Amino acid sequence: MAKQKRLRKEALKSFANVTHSPQELKGKWKSVIFRNDAPISLELGCGHGNYSIALAQKYRDRNFVGIDLKGARLWVGAKYALEQQLSNIFFIRMNILDLADVFDADDIDEIWIPFPDPYPKKPRKRLTAPRFLAVYQQICKPQARLHLKTDVDGLYESAIESISSFGCTLDRQILNLYAEPHLEELLNIQTSYEKK
Repeated sequence: MAKQKRLRKEALKSFANVTHSPQELKGKWKSVIFRNDAPISLELGCGHGNYSIALAQKYRDRNFVGIDLKGARLWVGAKYALEQQLSNIFFIRMNILDLADVFDADDIDEIWIPFPDPYPKKPRKRLTAPRFLAVYQQICKPQARLHLKTDVDGLYESAIESISSFGCTLDRQILNLYAEPHLEELLNIQTSYEKK
């Protein structure tokens, strides 16, 4: 297993839809990477990139960036995106706290955080903690949306508290997503973690 991870991380370096040096692309995402002026959405802690890929397949007129620190996981999504010839998706292996070094102010239209690590004993590491929200604020357009999906009550409650105290508006809360009678298709996408 460890050997496979090493091989995947090494192979990832040659993928045309992945960068390990995203700082070089700051201010150039639309001109160099996507070559269009379409909105950009991020999937943070994307793992295998299930959400990003599903969104990129459905919304060909938008751009998507999947971000994760684990290279072996990114390999799965990046490889699939290459095989499917998806030109509106890109992947970055990086720490999420460094996003302001990679994107300009007002670059991002939307952020997805599906099923992040809840860090029950380290709440400051949660992707909805105030220190992360401050980073998102630096790169997002004023009307950008942040979507969170979780099945962990503690993470959900702390996210609501963080987002509210940060001065953001809670647009919508759904306590039991799959009990909704008319669930939007984009909310019906499931990550590999969620499927388990």
